[in-house]
Amino acid sequence: MRLLVLGGGQLALMMCWEAARLPLRFVVYEEDPRAPAFRCAEMAADPLSAVDEADYVTFEFENVRLDAAEYAHRQGKLRPHLDYLLLKKNRIEERETLQSLGIPVPRWTVARSPAEALEVARKLGRAMAKWPAGGYDGKGQYLLPKEVPEGSPLLVEEYVEVKREFSIVAARSEEGDIYFYPPAESYYVDGILVWSYAPTRAPPEAYGYVERILEWRRYVGVLAVEFFEDRDGRILVNEIAPRVHNTGHWTLETDASQFENHVRAVLGLGIRRPSAAAPTAMVNIIGVAAPPVRELERLGKVYWYGKAEAQPRRKMGHINITAPTAEEAKARAGAALKILYGREFPRLVMRPRAASARPPSRREEAGRTTG
Repeated sequence: MRLLVLGGGQLALMMCWEAARLPLRFVVYEEDPRAPAFRCAEMAADPLSAVDEADYVTFEFENVRLDAAEYAHRQGKLRPHLDYLLLKKNRIEERETLQSLGIPVPRWTVARSPAEALEVARKLGRAMAKWPAGGYDGKGQYLLPKEVPEGSPLLVEEYVEVKREFSIVAARSEEGDIYFYPPAESYYVDGILVWSYAPTRAPPEAYGYVERILEWRRYVGVLAVEFFEDRDGRILVNEIAPRVHNTGHWTLETDASQFENHVRAVLGLGIRRPSAAAPTAMVNIIGVAAPPVRELERLGKVYWYGKAEAQPRRKMGHINITAPTAEEAKARAGAALKILYGREFPRLVMRPRAASARPPSRREEAGRTTG
């Protein structure tokens, strides 16, 4: 059996790690020969030829070669359905689809220009403007009434006073079998995930929202849904990720991780339910070229992605920390943050990004790998 993964970042790498014991050839198409996945995976030279040779095709990230994904879809090989990938390429379509499914999202509208976006913000008091395409890890998002670079249309949504952020990662097989991993609570700085822990609490309706998204186009694989809980107790879907997700990295400490289950579902092998899931915190290693592994390993298990160079905001690896209780895992996560960043966090690794003068082009989107 031959699996083709479009995109060669750390998510593809971890899928390859978890698929290594299965009888398959794990092939990745990625233009950058230094990409993390090639520490483990075979390299495909041409994406369309690789689709022809594959039994199944999936993607590790949204900004992959769309023509290859469409070609795989036409051949009936793409998992999950192409429509989920297309949603993630347009935030406006994502919002419209979620609303059509009866899923609560922040109040939003479409602005045809930055000036119109600022006018909306004046009416709301505060608002967020987002480019429809190319945004991840906080990119392409602006807190209004801050000036927004030229580009249209813009998604403008209410500024949510967030009490907490949590995510639910779910796996669905081709037969419709669904497994929900315990929800994870997440902590972000400037739009990028710094650390998370599981399990946390999630209201029953949140699972129902995830199931509606899974059933919309009969999802196959692992999907993550990110939620806001606001100061008034509203539960809102912020966005979906039709793939394995950073807030599910902690599942590597179970005996059936999100990465294994994504591969299994895509290959038609069915999903496995973890027999045990200890309380676990995950801390991202961001912008650090040489982390103090010996110190970190006193707290948990280090995963290193092997990226070519460290840059501010770039995820270089992570550490998973298991403990008897979630509170103890959270405390150890605090210790890991101190070891990694000390007093320099977040300035050291989260240097403010320069505002681009325009939205990213489709070619630029396609050339990105996982941040």
